[in-house]
Amino acid sequence: MLTFFPTPYEDELWYGIITRYHIRSGNTCWKYTIQELFPEMKGYPRLGDTMPNTTMQIIAAQLPENVLSLRDCALQHSLFPFRMRFQPLEKKREYLQEFLDGENMQPKFLFTTKKNGAEMPLRFCPQCMVEDAKQHGEPYWHTEHQIASLPLCPKHLCRLVPLPKQNTMPIGQQLILPPENPPDANYSATETEYLLAETLHYIYTLPYETSPNILSENLSAAVENAGFLEKGSVLRQSWDVQRLYAALEERFGTDIVVRCFGKHITKAHARRLRRYEIYSTEEYALLAVLLGLPPSTFFDGESISLTLQEKMSELERQGQTYTKARAAQLLQIREDQLLPYAKRFGIRPFWVQSGKPCTDDKRQSYSVEIRLSAQEKKTLDEYMVAHNMDVYGHALRYFMQQTVGNWKNNQTNRRNCDNDT
Repeated sequence: MLTFFPTPYEDELWYGIITRYHIRSGNTCWKYTIQELFPEMKGYPRLGDTMPNTTMQIIAAQLPENVLSLRDCALQHSLFPFRMRFQPLEKKREYLQEFLDGENMQPKFLFTTKKNGAEMPLRFCPQCMVEDAKQHGEPYWHTEHQIASLPLCPKHLCRLVPLPKQNTMPIGQQLILPPENPPDANYSATETEYLLAETLHYIYTLPYETSPNILSENLSAAVENAGFLEKGSVLRQSWDVQRLYAALEERFGTDIVVRCFGKHITKAHARRLRRYEIYSTEEYALLAVLLGLPPSTFFDGESISLTLQEKMSELERQGQTYTKARAAQLLQIREDQLLPYAKRFGIRPFWVQSGKPCTDDKRQSYSVEIRLSAQEKKTLDEYMVAHNMDVYGHALRYFMQQTVGNWKNNQTNRRNCDNDT
């Protein structure tokens, strides 16, 4: 039975709880504390991991019942909820239950850390250290601060400070305590860093069972709205992964992008991202900031509209006829993409389609010449500019359709009234 085991603080890292036990135990050597806590374990336990492991199960078994909750250890003192955020709900429940039942989850958690490469140093917020010391009498390691891509403390918006390890051994094999005299807080940060910290904090603080809405097309819509579709990929909607990766590097820097995505994004990886089959939370956080996408749109049911679809629908509703070149210019797409997009969105073409067969009653076989005064032409030119028209024939046809159409309706209504009387 263990004595003097400390009560965990809010959001305290599991490794930090063990270091505080070491201080209370009076042991002069970290090795003695490890032997005392894990007498039957060969070698050093993986105390430096940010995911739940068997060390939590071993400690909980040595304490009176209900003193230390394994569920709380996993959900409040590790990055388990954050790393599992984009897992399906059923899988998240399964993983948690397996851990609570005593299973060694380390092999299953390898995929959550394999991209991180070398072990990250512990990081702290100078302001949090000062406040913790005042409130609890001692500073402690915060779990959220160990998110590798988190640049700033979400509470104080100052830069997180890494504390170098004493040697090259893993963190779990050495005693690393929070600094007694933390440096002054550094509040210099870019807009991107503020947005990334806000996004990561939002995702971190969601309830454990919150999972992405796999039916949502919001990520795909945001990528398309930002112009990262491959040229010509109207129907398949394939991402231009090279341009997307370059934009990520430009926005966040190469180091963080390589650590999160690897040295490149494959087309297969992009397809899995679209379907929320990639479970790296930080990848989605970086994409959200790059695309200006609120992180809530990954999880709620509200859909993002496609900008191009809205533009095409609005032009169709106006009832004007454009040349193919003008329609493509207004929509900022290529001429050869007009018809594929119209088919995809279910929109009737509103531009002149050369070579399209038509019946005799719709064949445009007659020409009419009209002469205008200088003032009339000026007025017509102004009207065409205001209505995005560039061909006089289209403008005059629009006038005819509107005016003659109204006249025909009035004639029909008048005849119906005469017949009724």
